[in-house]
Amino acid sequence: MSATRASASRPAAAALDTSALGPGSVLGDFRIEGTLGHGGMGVVYEATQLSLDRPVALKVMSRRHADDPVMRARFSREARAQAALRSPYVVQVHDHGEHDGLLWTATQLIPDGDLAAALRANGTPPLATALDLVAQVASGVVDAHAAGLVHRDIKPANVLLSRRDGQVRAYLADFGIARTADSDLTKASGMLGTASYMAPELHHGVEASTASDVYALGCLLWAVLVGEAPYAWSTGDYQLMSAHISAPVPELTGDQPVVARLNAILARALAKDPADRFADVVEFRDAVRSV
Repeated sequence: MSATRASASRPAAAALDTSALGPGSVLGDFRIEGTLGHGGMGVVYEATQLSLDRPVALKVMSRRHADDPVMRARFSREARAQAALRSPYVVQVHDHGEHDGLLWTATQLIPDGDLAAALRANGTPPLATALDLVAQVASGVVDAHAAGLVHRDIKPANVLLSRRDGQVRAYLADFGIARTADSDLTKASGMLGTASYMAPELHHGVEASTASDVYALGCLLWAVLVGEAPYAWSTGDYQLMSAHISAPVPELTGDQPVVARLNAILARALAKDPADRFADVVEFRDAVRSV
């Protein structure tokens, strides 16, 4: 392979511009087939790893971050954290390196987009499917916590989907701001995450924990049932933050027994005090499975 191993701390020199990459372009061992999406740190391409003739998702850091040691460290740290996980519910990392000044990570290609796009295009899924998807994501979080990782950014956009034989598989992705026990990035990065899915204590600047991931899973459950994040009525960042901190936990409407059971799960998962939430993600997942 012509690409070199990644250096998180060494600034890149004359980094290749990702805008120059398109179908047919070759980046080291990878041929670009198309663009899957754009994110804050770079571009994700559908690609073929030429040496193994296998399809991959190739995440390439954007040129504007190539000289930023903090962003380079975060990009490389995501690859290492995700590669350390062996879970059927987490996107698997195949390789990580650098080519022409750009960091890249090659992962398992999940073909059918993310949950956020699916909710926008198709609305909420049937209840059984919604609960199964949340339970699958929770299983990925269970495996992450067992490996000492707190995800910190669980949301529909970070859940990738694969549809096969009438079944929908969910895969947790994007460990770019995950916290490990020995991480120094947290101290340098301030408050991280997506405000609509952040636990109240995170809005106060408290360190992320497994309990804050439970809260985010509660937000995810609400989103797949309703089609939008909790407190979506909020206007502006301050009102959204205030809602997560002090507004009542939202409730589903209806007098069916299943609605009462779901509201009980939401009330615990979205409790303002971390001590009032499910003890861990296993307990949350088992409650979702029991509905």
